[in-house]
Amino acid sequence: MILADQHTHSNFSTDSEAAPESMVQGAIEKGLNQLTLTDHMDLDYPGTTKEDPLFEFDVEKYFSTLTPLKEKHSDKLYLGIGIELGLRPGREDLNKQMNKLLADYPFDFVLGSVHLLDNDDPYYESYWQGRTAKDILCKYFNDMLTSIKEYNNFDSLGHLDYLIRYIPSSCGRKTYSYKEYAEVIDEIFKLLITKNKALEINTAGLIKGLPCFHPKLNVLKRYLELGGELLTIGSDGHAPDKIATEFAKTEELLKSLNIPGYYVYKKRKAEFVKF
Repeated sequence: MILADQHTHSNFSTDSEAAPESMVQGAIEKGLNQLTLTDHMDLDYPGTTKEDPLFEFDVEKYFSTLTPLKEKHSDKLYLGIGIELGLRPGREDLNKQMNKLLADYPFDFVLGSVHLLDNDDPYYESYWQGRTAKDILCKYFNDMLTSIKEYNNFDSLGHLDYLIRYIPSSCGRKTYSYKEYAEVIDEIFKLLITKNKALEINTAGLIKGLPCFHPKLNVLKRYLELGGELLTIGSDGHAPDKIATEFAKTEELLKSLNIPGYYVYKKRKAEFVKF
């Protein structure tokens, strides 16, 4: 059984209203032995002001809130204090800020994800207007490759192909062909393997109208073919009832690929967990 959710959000993230305590209680009720909160830190998110810091949070308050929770519930589960960093190509200034942040605070787990393209968020349908899905996905994968070439201080690469969730009907089906992006995706995987970085299995795709988690199965198979072994599993849940979303189905699919287990992170160190 998958007993650790390595990608969840509380109300320290702009897009969640869930108190950290409620997330911990939700994980305990679902029988997990590890929950990692990975709240969003997307520096220089468009529209951000000092008065309204979108997708940024007070890290000192984060630790002062989560550390007592970690101790309080230590007999029931391990509460990982994590963070989801927004990776951006060509932004050495942001990379320096993130490195300082990670040097100053003892995070358990650092998830690196690409959320923004051209300082805009493709979550919104307006971003896709006048563009083709192929062009946007090509930019997304290439920005991801450049970002992980330039930035090394993360543990797992988040939701590789999650962008297909937001393809509007005017741009076609919510999918893509691996063959069209094989060169750049292969380079991403080779770089992760060389840098000893994990690849996330993000189960949220299964509740977003998609037939599989992120990345797609044939893309995950390619990662394995290239020698990839480090896999983390996260629901991307933003509320207690979304914790461990579709973990049973995910385990079944992973076992069908002869994957023996997954990895969890504590104090930035990977630990193997067998199914």
